[in-house]
Amino acid sequence: MNKRIFKALFLLFSLLLLCSFSLAEEAADTWICLNCGSDARGDVCEVCGEYQGAWICTGCGTRNLSAACRQCGKTRKESLSEQASDLRLFAAYPAVRFLAASGDPASLLRLGRYYEKGIIVEQNTDQAVSYFRSAGEAGSADAWIYLGRLCDAGVLVSRDYAEAMDCYQKAADLGSAEACWYLGSFYEEGTGVGQNYGMAIDYYHMAAERGDADAWMSLAYCYLQGNGVEEDRSKALEYYEKAAQAGSAAACDYLGYLYMSGSMVPQSTEKGLEWYKKAADLGYARSMYALGYAYQCGQDVEINMDEALRWYEKAALAGYRSAFTVWQQFK
Repeated sequence: MNKRIFKALFLLFSLLLLCSFSLAEEAADTWICLNCGSDARGDVCEVCGEYQGAWICTGCGTRNLSAACRQCGKTRKESLSEQASDLRLFAAYPAVRFLAASGDPASLLRLGRYYEKGIIVEQNTDQAVSYFRSAGEAGSADAWIYLGRLCDAGVLVSRDYAEAMDCYQKAADLGSAEACWYLGSFYEEGTGVGQNYGMAIDYYHMAAERGDADAWMSLAYCYLQGNGVEEDRSKALEYYEKAAQAGSAAACDYLGYLYMSGSMVPQSTEKGLEWYKKAADLGYARSMYALGYAYQCGQDVEINMDEALRWYEKAALAGYRSAFTVWQQFK
Protein backbone atom coordinates (compact mmCIF):
# COMPACT_ATOMS: atom_id res chain seq x y z
CA MET A 1 0.00 0.00 0.00
CA ASN A 2 1.26 3.51 -0.80
CA LYS A 3 2.85 5.05 2.35
CA ARG A 4 0.95 8.32 1.91
CA ILE A 5 -2.36 6.50 1.70
CA PHE A 6 -1.44 4.42 4.77
CA LYS A 7 -0.55 7.59 6.73
CA ALA A 8 -3.79 9.27 5.68
CA LEU A 9 -5.84 6.27 6.78
CA PHE A 10 -3.97 6.07 10.08
CA LEU A 11 -4.57 9.78 10.71
CA LEU A 12 -8.30 9.42 9.88
CA PHE A 13 -8.60 6.43 12.23
CA SER A 14 -6.87 8.37 15.00
CA LEU A 15 -9.21 11.32 14.55
CA LEU A 16 -12.28 9.06 14.67
CA LEU A 17 -10.96 7.37 17.81
CA LEU A 18 -10.31 10.75 19.42
CA CYS A 19 -13.84 11.93 18.56
CA SER A 20 -15.36 8.79 20.04
CA PHE A 21 -13.43 9.36 23.29
CA SER A 22 -14.58 12.98 23.34
CA LEU A 23 -18.20 11.99 22.84
CA ALA A 24 -17.93 9.36 25.57
CA GLU A 25 -16.45 11.92 27.97
CA GLU A 26 -19.13 14.43 27.04
CA ALA A 27 -21.89 11.86 27.67
CA ALA A 28 -20.25 10.91 30.98
CA ASP A 29 -20.25 14.57 32.06
CA THR A 30 -24.04 14.74 31.73
CA TRP A 31 -26.07 14.01 34.87
CA ILE A 32 -29.75 14.20 35.87
CA CYS A 33 -30.54 16.88 38.42
CA LEU A 34 -32.45 15.37 41.36
CA ASN A 35 -34.10 18.71 42.05
CA CYS A 36 -35.60 19.61 38.65
CA GLY A 37 -34.93 16.56 36.46
CA SER A 38 -32.90 18.50 33.88
CA ASP A 39 -29.83 17.25 32.04
CA ALA A 40 -26.89 19.07 33.58
CA ARG A 41 -23.14 19.41 33.06
CA GLY A 42 -20.40 20.35 35.44
CA ASP A 43 -20.93 20.45 39.19
CA VAL A 44 -24.05 22.64 39.28
CA CYS A 45 -27.35 22.40 37.39
CA GLU A 46 -27.64 25.42 35.08
CA VAL A 47 -31.45 25.28 35.33
CA CYS A 48 -32.04 25.34 39.09
CA GLY A 49 -28.55 25.74 40.60
CA GLU A 50 -28.56 22.42 42.49
CA TYR A 51 -25.28 20.58 43.16
CA GLN A 52 -24.64 17.28 41.40
CA GLY A 53 -26.04 14.37 43.45
CA ALA A 54 -27.84 16.58 45.98
CA TRP A 55 -31.21 15.16 47.12
CA ILE A 56 -33.91 16.05 49.63
CA CYS A 57 -34.97 13.30 52.03
CA THR A 58 -38.70 12.52 51.74
CA GLY A 59 -38.72 11.44 55.39
CA CYS A 60 -37.47 14.59 57.11
CA GLY A 61 -36.81 17.15 54.37
CA THR A 62 -33.05 17.27 54.95
CA ARG A 63 -30.85 18.16 51.97
CA ASN A 64 -28.02 15.66 51.47
CA LEU A 65 -25.08 14.74 49.26
CA SER A 66 -24.16 11.41 50.86
CA ALA A 67 -25.85 8.03 50.20
CA ALA A 68 -27.88 8.19 53.43
CA CYS A 69 -29.73 11.07 55.09
CA ARG A 70 -27.55 12.65 57.79
CA GLN A 71 -30.68 13.47 59.83
CA CYS A 72 -32.87 10.31 59.78
CA GLY A 73 -30.75 7.68 58.04
CA LYS A 74 -33.09 7.07 55.08
CA THR A 75 -31.07 5.99 52.05
CA ARG A 76 -31.07 8.04 48.87
CA LYS A 77 -32.51 5.08 46.94
CA GLU A 78 -35.43 4.73 49.40
CA SER A 79 -36.09 8.45 49.30
CA LEU A 80 -36.01 8.63 45.50
CA SER A 81 -38.37 5.65 45.24
CA GLU A 82 -40.84 7.41 47.52
CA GLN A 83 -40.48 10.66 45.57
CA ALA A 84 -41.07 8.81 42.28
CA SER A 85 -44.35 7.44 43.69
CA ASP A 86 -45.60 10.93 44.61
CA LEU A 87 -49.01 11.61 43.03
CA ARG A 88 -47.88 15.19 42.37
CA LEU A 89 -46.38 14.58 38.94
CA PHE A 90 -44.12 17.64 38.90
CA ALA A 91 -42.65 16.70 42.28
CA ALA A 92 -42.14 13.09 41.21
CA TYR A 93 -40.52 13.80 37.82
CA PRO A 94 -36.82 14.27 38.82
CA ALA A 95 -36.76 10.98 40.75
CA VAL A 96 -38.73 9.17 38.04
CA ARG A 97 -36.28 10.27 35.38
CA PHE A 98 -33.23 9.45 37.51
CA LEU A 99 -34.47 5.96 38.47
CA ALA A 100 -35.60 5.22 34.90
CA ALA A 101 -32.07 5.94 33.70
CA SER A 102 -30.85 3.25 36.11
CA GLY A 103 -33.31 0.73 34.63
CA ASP A 104 -35.97 0.72 37.37
CA PRO A 105 -39.06 -0.93 35.77
CA ALA A 106 -41.72 1.09 37.64
CA SER A 107 -39.97 4.38 36.84
CA LEU A 108 -39.57 3.47 33.16
CA LEU A 109 -43.33 2.88 33.05
CA ARG A 110 -44.04 6.20 34.77
CA LEU A 111 -41.66 8.08 32.48
CA GLY A 112 -43.51 6.60 29.52
CA ARG A 113 -46.72 8.09 30.90
CA TYR A 114 -45.07 11.53 31.05
CA TYR A 115 -44.25 11.30 27.34
CA GLU A 116 -47.66 9.85 26.54
CA LYS A 117 -49.49 12.76 28.16
CA GLY A 118 -46.94 15.48 27.42
CA ILE A 119 -46.45 16.33 31.09
CA ILE A 120 -43.28 18.38 31.76
CA VAL A 121 -41.75 16.89 28.59
CA GLU A 122 -42.95 17.39 25.02
CA GLN A 123 -45.55 14.77 24.07
CA ASN A 124 -43.91 11.96 22.12
CA THR A 125 -45.90 8.77 21.59
CA ASP A 126 -42.98 6.85 20.07
CA GLN A 127 -40.84 7.69 23.09
CA ALA A 128 -43.70 6.69 25.40
CA VAL A 129 -44.11 3.28 23.76
CA SER A 130 -40.34 2.77 23.86
CA TYR A 131 -40.30 3.39 27.62
CA PHE A 132 -43.29 1.07 28.14
CA ARG A 133 -41.48 -1.68 26.26
CA SER A 134 -38.26 -1.07 28.19
CA ALA A 135 -40.21 -1.30 31.45
CA GLY A 136 -41.71 -4.61 30.36
CA GLU A 137 -38.33 -6.00 29.34
CA ALA A 138 -37.01 -4.90 32.74
CA GLY A 139 -39.64 -7.10 34.41
CA SER A 140 -42.77 -4.95 34.78
CA ALA A 141 -45.92 -6.99 34.18
CA ASP A 142 -47.93 -3.76 34.49
CA ALA A 143 -46.01 -2.30 31.54
CA TRP A 144 -46.81 -5.31 29.32
CA ILE A 145 -50.48 -5.08 30.32
CA TYR A 146 -50.54 -1.36 29.53
CA LEU A 147 -48.92 -1.97 26.15
CA GLY A 148 -51.37 -4.81 25.50
CA ARG A 149 -54.31 -2.53 26.21
CA LEU A 150 -52.91 0.12 23.86
CA CYS A 151 -52.53 -2.46 21.07
CA ASP A 152 -56.00 -3.84 21.82
CA ALA A 153 -57.62 -0.39 21.62
CA GLY A 154 -55.43 1.05 18.85
CA VAL A 155 -54.28 3.94 21.05
CA LEU A 156 -50.78 5.42 20.40
CA VAL A 157 -50.11 2.41 18.16
CA SER A 158 -51.97 0.65 15.36
CA ARG A 159 -54.57 -1.83 16.59
CA ASP A 160 -52.93 -5.23 16.64
CA TYR A 161 -54.66 -8.06 18.51
CA ALA A 162 -51.75 -10.46 17.98
CA GLU A 163 -49.34 -7.94 19.51
CA ALA A 164 -51.78 -7.32 22.37
CA MET A 165 -51.94 -11.04 23.12
CA ASP A 166 -48.16 -11.27 23.00
CA CYS A 167 -47.90 -8.46 25.56
CA TYR A 168 -50.51 -10.10 27.80
CA GLN A 169 -48.70 -13.43 27.55
CA LYS A 170 -45.45 -11.79 28.64
CA ALA A 171 -47.25 -10.25 31.62
CA ALA A 172 -48.85 -13.61 32.42
CA ASP A 173 -45.41 -15.24 32.33
CA LEU A 174 -44.36 -12.68 34.96
CA GLY A 175 -47.22 -13.87 37.19
CA SER A 176 -49.96 -11.36 36.36
CA ALA A 177 -53.49 -12.59 37.11
CA GLU A 178 -54.99 -9.67 35.19
CA ALA A 179 -53.07 -10.65 32.05
CA CYS A 180 -54.41 -14.21 32.29
CA TRP A 181 -57.94 -12.79 32.44
CA TYR A 182 -57.32 -10.70 29.31
CA LEU A 183 -56.03 -13.76 27.44
CA GLY A 184 -59.08 -15.72 28.55
CA SER A 185 -61.40 -12.99 27.29
CA PHE A 186 -59.66 -13.00 23.88
CA TYR A 187 -60.28 -16.74 23.51
CA GLU A 188 -63.84 -16.50 24.83
CA GLU A 189 -64.80 -13.72 22.43
CA GLY A 190 -62.64 -14.92 19.52
CA THR A 191 -60.79 -11.61 19.36
CA GLY A 192 -57.81 -11.95 17.04
CA VAL A 193 -57.87 -15.73 17.47
CA GLY A 194 -60.34 -18.51 16.82
CA GLN A 195 -62.95 -18.72 19.56
CA ASN A 196 -61.85 -21.39 22.01
CA TYR A 197 -63.83 -21.78 25.22
CA GLY A 198 -61.44 -24.46 26.49
CA MET A 199 -58.46 -22.09 26.32
CA ALA A 200 -60.58 -19.29 27.79
CA ILE A 201 -61.53 -21.42 30.80
CA ASP A 202 -57.91 -22.51 31.30
CA TYR A 203 -56.75 -18.90 31.42
CA TYR A 204 -59.68 -17.87 33.65
CA HIS A 205 -58.78 -20.65 36.08
CA MET A 206 -55.15 -19.49 36.04
CA ALA A 207 -56.23 -15.91 36.76
CA ALA A 208 -58.70 -16.97 39.45
CA GLU A 209 -56.10 -19.06 41.24
CA ARG A 210 -53.86 -15.98 41.28
CA GLY A 211 -56.62 -14.01 43.01
CA ASP A 212 -58.42 -12.21 40.16
CA ALA A 213 -62.07 -11.63 41.09
CA ASP A 214 -63.13 -10.92 37.49
CA ALA A 215 -61.86 -14.36 36.50
CA TRP A 216 -64.25 -16.01 38.98
CA MET A 217 -67.04 -13.93 37.44
CA SER A 218 -66.07 -15.05 33.94
CA LEU A 219 -65.94 -18.70 35.02
CA ALA A 220 -69.34 -18.35 36.65
CA TYR A 221 -70.78 -16.96 33.41
CA CYS A 222 -69.29 -19.84 31.39
CA TYR A 223 -70.96 -22.38 33.68
CA LEU A 224 -74.21 -20.42 33.69
CA GLN A 225 -74.34 -20.34 29.89
CA GLY A 226 -72.68 -23.70 29.23
CA ASN A 227 -69.84 -22.09 27.25
CA GLY A 228 -67.18 -24.76 26.84
CA VAL A 229 -68.49 -26.71 29.84
CA GLU A 230 -71.69 -28.45 30.78
CA GLU A 231 -74.22 -25.95 32.12
CA ASP A 232 -74.08 -26.05 35.91
CA ARG A 233 -75.95 -23.40 37.90
CA SER A 234 -74.71 -24.61 41.27
CA LYS A 235 -71.11 -24.30 40.03
CA ALA A 236 -71.91 -20.86 38.62
CA LEU A 237 -73.30 -19.77 41.99
CA GLU A 238 -70.19 -21.13 43.74
CA TYR A 239 -67.97 -19.07 41.45
CA TYR A 240 -70.06 -15.90 41.89
CA GLU A 241 -69.60 -16.30 45.64
CA LYS A 242 -65.83 -16.79 45.15
CA ALA A 243 -65.76 -13.61 43.06
CA ALA A 244 -67.60 -11.75 45.83
CA GLN A 245 -65.18 -13.09 48.44
CA ALA A 246 -62.28 -11.93 46.25
CA GLY A 247 -63.68 -8.38 46.37
CA SER A 248 -65.85 -8.09 43.26
CA ALA A 249 -68.54 -5.46 43.85
CA ALA A 250 -70.36 -6.62 40.70
CA ALA A 251 -70.51 -10.18 42.06
CA CYS A 252 -71.91 -8.94 45.39
CA ASP A 253 -74.54 -6.93 43.51
CA TYR A 254 -75.49 -9.91 41.34
CA LEU A 255 -75.84 -12.17 44.38
CA GLY A 256 -78.05 -9.51 45.94
CA TYR A 257 -80.26 -9.61 42.85
CA LEU A 258 -80.38 -13.44 42.87
CA TYR A 259 -81.54 -13.59 46.50
CA MET A 260 -83.99 -10.72 46.12
CA SER A 261 -85.57 -12.33 43.03
CA GLY A 262 -85.22 -15.97 44.07
CA SER A 263 -83.32 -16.85 40.87
CA MET A 264 -80.99 -19.86 41.24
CA VAL A 265 -81.35 -19.65 45.03
CA PRO A 266 -84.24 -19.69 47.53
CA GLN A 267 -85.68 -16.18 47.73
CA SER A 268 -84.37 -14.25 50.76
CA THR A 269 -84.75 -10.50 51.03
CA GLU A 270 -82.54 -10.51 54.11
CA LYS A 271 -79.62 -12.14 52.27
CA GLY A 272 -80.27 -10.00 49.20
CA LEU A 273 -79.95 -6.79 51.24
CA GLU A 274 -76.80 -8.13 52.90
CA TRP A 275 -75.16 -8.65 49.52
CA TYR A 276 -76.36 -5.26 48.27
CA LYS A 277 -74.84 -3.66 51.38
CA LYS A 278 -71.49 -5.39 50.70
CA ALA A 279 -71.54 -4.18 47.10
CA ALA A 280 -72.47 -0.65 48.20
CA ASP A 281 -69.60 -0.61 50.69
CA LEU A 282 -67.32 -1.49 47.76
CA GLY A 283 -68.65 1.55 45.88
CA TYR A 284 -71.17 -0.15 43.56
CA ALA A 285 -73.75 2.51 42.63
CA ARG A 286 -76.55 0.15 41.50
CA SER A 287 -76.55 -1.57 44.89
CA MET A 288 -76.76 1.80 46.62
CA TYR A 289 -79.83 2.53 44.53
CA ALA A 290 -81.33 -0.89 45.40
CA LEU A 291 -80.85 -0.17 49.11
CA GLY A 292 -82.55 3.20 48.71
CA TYR A 293 -85.50 1.48 47.03
CA ALA A 294 -85.66 -1.14 49.80
CA TYR A 295 -85.91 1.54 52.50
CA GLN A 296 -88.40 3.52 50.45
CA CYS A 297 -90.71 0.52 49.92
CA GLY A 298 -90.02 -1.38 53.13
CA GLN A 299 -88.51 -4.51 51.59
CA ASP A 300 -87.92 -6.58 54.74
CA VAL A 301 -86.89 -3.38 56.52
CA GLU A 302 -88.93 -0.66 58.15
CA ILE A 303 -89.83 2.15 55.76
CA ASN A 304 -87.37 4.96 56.35
CA MET A 305 -87.35 7.81 53.84
CA ASP A 306 -84.33 9.51 55.44
CA GLU A 307 -82.32 6.31 54.96
CA ALA A 308 -83.73 5.88 51.45
CA LEU A 309 -82.69 9.41 50.50
CA ARG A 310 -79.24 8.84 51.98
CA TRP A 311 -78.68 5.80 49.75
CA TYR A 312 -80.19 7.52 46.69
CA GLU A 313 -77.82 10.44 47.25
CA LYS A 314 -74.81 8.12 47.56
CA ALA A 315 -75.85 6.30 44.37
CA ALA A 316 -76.29 9.60 42.52
CA LEU A 317 -72.85 10.81 43.61
CA ALA A 318 -71.41 7.47 42.46
CA GLY A 319 -72.79 8.16 38.98
CA TYR A 320 -76.17 6.38 38.94
CA ARG A 321 -78.38 8.82 37.02
CA SER A 322 -81.73 7.27 37.97
CA ALA A 323 -80.84 7.74 41.63
CA PHE A 324 -80.29 11.47 41.08
CA THR A 325 -83.73 11.77 39.45
CA VAL A 326 -85.43 9.97 42.35
CA TRP A 327 -83.46 11.95 44.92
CA GLN A 328 -84.54 15.22 43.30
CA GLN A 329 -88.19 14.20 43.25
CA PHE A 330 -88.32 13.22 46.92
CA LYS A 331 -86.04 15.99 48.14
